[in-house]
Amino acid sequence: MPGRSLSILLGVTGSIAAYKSLDLIRRLEGEGVSVQVVATRNALPFFPVLTAEVFSGHPVETDLFNPVLPRGEGEGRVSHLALLEKADAVLVAPASADFIARMALGLADDLLSTLLLSATVPVLIAPAMEEAMYRHPASSAHRKTLRERGVVEIPPDSGPLASGKSGLGRMASVDRILETLLPVLRETRPPSGPLSGVGVLISSGPTREPLDAVRYIGNTSSGRMGDALARAALARGARVTLVSGPTALPPPPGCDLHRVATAREMEEALGSLFPSHPLLIMAAAVSDYRMKDPVPGKRKKDGGEWTLSLVENPDILKGLAERKKAGQFLVGFAAESSLDPDRLLEKCRNKKVDLLVANDISRTDIGFSSPENEVTLVTPAGGFRTLPRADKTAIAGQILDAVLASGWTPPSALA
Repeated sequence: MPGRSLSILLGVTGSIAAYKSLDLIRRLEGEGVSVQVVATRNALPFFPVLTAEVFSGHPVETDLFNPVLPRGEGEGRVSHLALLEKADAVLVAPASADFIARMALGLADDLLSTLLLSATVPVLIAPAMEEAMYRHPASSAHRKTLRERGVVEIPPDSGPLASGKSGLGRMASVDRILETLLPVLRETRPPSGPLSGVGVLISSGPTREPLDAVRYIGNTSSGRMGDALARAALARGARVTLVSGPTALPPPPGCDLHRVATAREMEEALGSLFPSHPLLIMAAAVSDYRMKDPVPGKRKKDGGEWTLSLVENPDILKGLAERKKAGQFLVGFAAESSLDPDRLLEKCRNKKVDLLVANDISRTDIGFSSPENEVTLVTPAGGFRTLPRADKTAIAGQILDAVLASGWTPPSALA
């Protein structure tokens, strides 16, 4: 991410859920967020400090009187204030019942509680405790006090607890924490970058065309490429709208998600959103055909053949290209069994896209359902460039960099 990356202080307190903070650190770093961990004394028996330091790239701070700046760089400054200067938000996850009570009472007897009492940035907590503790009137009152002060609570999940019982009190999933935290961070300090403030519309995933009430025509697209593109655009400062077919992926935090199932639903959603977005990336694997007359209800087996009558679905990208306005840039994806340069160039021109991204579906090590991809970029002028096999996150970044290097300038407004 250009410029100073977003940064949070991650407070870890005395809970068996402290180990989950490692995955949280890893995921935040993957979103371009720098993480500085501050652990309480009670957290240390549960928390692998060395692993957290490797994941975050920073020492885990625990001591109120231990200077956090190297000697000669602000020597003599108060440690918790130095930490806060770099933070865009503070997240306490897991937040134990004891620590929540101390926050509510305004106690400041260790590093984490002291910096929270001085924090002017957004503060979030993800409680983790036994259900009886969570529902206790004292705990409820403390959380209410914090919410009234503007602290954002990410409520716990239900499930197996440390006691062996099952109930409410498990720390919220990392996905749910990110869904809450990242929009707060980006609102506090919107990421700067070459797509800062630009509306980017991305289609993703497969479509499903019903045969009857339970069966459908589909494909093996996982939606990973569209997800990676959305995250890369967000990291470059864009306002991302994601139109996704059915996938198992959680939406990238901070995007505007529109769920669809069929090709015609995707066409309708994209058609209404396209006029206000300067950049469209059509990464969805849209079904080419649909059943002419889907069977009402579930078709029963009768010992005979079932002959399907299929009709073509609309070419969504070609239809949108015909509505393209000055200043808009269109990226299309092509899943091909062979990457013939002449055919790719012909498709690029026929589709009237500014950039065609082609991948070879005959290979099982890339493309659909794979975490990696290898693609060829084609321009209408006859330019060809192959992006070697890499993680789809890296490929997504290179595709956006190619868009920005094309000479296209995002318009300040669309006519």
